[in-house]
Amino acid sequence: MCGFGISRQPRGAALVIVMLVMAVLLMAGTAFLTISSTESQIALNEQGSAAAHALAEAGIHKAFAIYYANPSSTYAGESNTALGGGTFTTSVTTVAGCAPARQIVATGSVPIRGGTAQAQLQVTLDQVSYPYGWGIFAVETNRYGQELLIGHTSSVDSFDSGAGAYDPPPPSGNGTNSGQSGNVGSNGDVQIDYNSTIGGNATAGATLTRQSGVTVSGSATANAPTQSFPSVTPSQTGTTGLTVTSGTRTLPAGTYYYTNMTFSDYTVLSTSGGPVTIYVTNTSETVVSLGKNVTLGGAPGGQLTIITRSDLPSTSYVTFTAEDNFQFYGSLYGTSTNITLGNNAKIYGSMLGRRVTTRSGAAVHFDQAMSNRAVCNPGGKFTILRGTWREIIPST
Repeated sequence: MCGFGISRQPRGAALVIVMLVMAVLLMAGTAFLTISSTESQIALNEQGSAAAHALAEAGIHKAFAIYYANPSSTYAGESNTALGGGTFTTSVTTVAGCAPARQIVATGSVPIRGGTAQAQLQVTLDQVSYPYGWGIFAVETNRYGQELLIGHTSSVDSFDSGAGAYDPPPPSGNGTNSGQSGNVGSNGDVQIDYNSTIGGNATAGATLTRQSGVTVSGSATANAPTQSFPSVTPSQTGTTGLTVTSGTRTLPAGTYYYTNMTFSDYTVLSTSGGPVTIYVTNTSETVVSLGKNVTLGGAPGGQLTIITRSDLPSTSYVTFTAEDNFQFYGSLYGTSTNITLGNNAKIYGSMLGRRVTTRSGAAVHFDQAMSNRAVCNPGGKFTILRGTWREIIPST
């Protein structure tokens, strides 16, 4: 007889498979939990970092508000001031600048799981203004008429000293560094005499008169809103004048305070040694008197800044006069100063005065680099001049 048997199947395989699947699922779950926890920690860190940055900003703005309300405040900062679930700490130090400038460093801190999120900001407050946006501007309102008078056959254009020397348009040059941004204006009347060319805008707070043959490449606007400029009081009073009777006078880089400036014919003021700022401090009389063929400064014009009286009552003024063939490389700021330039004056920079008169043949080349030049306003309101911030990586 033949016998038939049934072979036995392996037992326990299902349990092994189930355990393997469970192990895989457990590993995946653990990985997901780890990822989720990490993502949660990252989110919390980012949230803490943003909150710390906001706290640091709060510290900066508190200090700014204090100094804006009272520029002479002795506020020196504070430590661990509680705000919004964290704290901020500020420190204030003086730096070289205007009156002087203040540097504020603020640190915001927020507790997070495993550590503290921090952010730090740094800004500098200065009492400065950036008024040089014009080739020539007269700040006087319509009191006497012709606050700005451009003499006949004059021209106004622009260039950028950062790109090199002025290069006039053809036929006298290639025009590689000249443009149509030479704006002129006044808070009062403007008169442009015949056959003059304005390579930019002409703006008057009152009437704008253009005689025959006048060309304005930009806009010509009368009854425009007035422009405001800061009152600047020199921090020192000059004790002597600057008098040059012959040749060239070179001033080393620095800041100077003179009662007045007097230059004879064919004399030169050189600033080849570096940036020079001159305050002319007399409150009456002709504070600047320049003969024929006088040159003040040299290229680039950013080396020379002259600040004549800019803090007198509206009924008071001083005068700046230059005879024929005057050349000026720099910026002149004198909102209490009446400026009169002789025939064929050449300006490479910017001039702001109470009233401004140029006679025939003037050539004003507004230096666009002057737009970034500041005028210190001691005693005025602080502004946030510049600021940088860096964030400290949250500790975990």
